[in-house]
Amino acid sequence: MSNPATPPVPPASTPCRTFLRAVADALTLPPPATDRDEVTYLRLSRERARLVIFACRRLLDDREAGDSELLVIAGSLRGQAADYPADGYDHNPLTF
Repeated sequence: MSNPATPPVPPASTPCRTFLRAVADALTLPPPATDRDEVTYLRLSRERARLVIFACRRLLDDREAGDSELLVIAGSLRGQAADYPADGYDHNPLTF
């Protein structure tokens, strides 16, 4: 029986792919529209990169981490990245 705290794996995926998708999503932000939006964009990028590093370190520090840990950390990363939404600056409409 699966752990109810463990997020489900999407169809045609694996726990590793789910984690990697969470990393890619956390690191992907729409580019800023103007130079004045650049500071906010860079701050969000830095914070999200920090979250990814912490998630990777959690996995690297746990030599026995398995699929369920990958899924829990992926879910945690998604939740934490949502705390840094890309709505604090104007986006360049031509690139996203």
